[in-house]
Amino acid sequence: MNGLFKPWEFVVLAVAILIVVGTPLLALNVDLDDTTATGKVTAYEAGKSLSVQVGDDSKAFKIDADTKIEGALAVGKTVEVTAKEGMATKIVVKE
Repeated sequence: MNGLFKPWEFVVLAVAILIVVGTPLLALNVDLDDTTATGKVTAYEAGKSLSVQVGDDSKAFKIDADTKIEGALAVGKTVEVTAKEGMATKIVVKE
């Protein structure tokens, strides 16, 4: 042993670093399940589903009676969709 550190001191130091670094990350409280997509509506079936073209990607969402729709939703309109686990919770028509 070199006398500089004892093995258990490394464990204490590692735990202290995890606490100092981890606490601010926990405070962020980010809900990764909620997603937002903005794009043009490519398909819409009232009360059932919505497809939105986002860049080169197409995203599909389920719609039910609890989905809040702000504006006149139709194919070709630009929308912002907030969804959780594939279910649209809010749709805002931009145009």
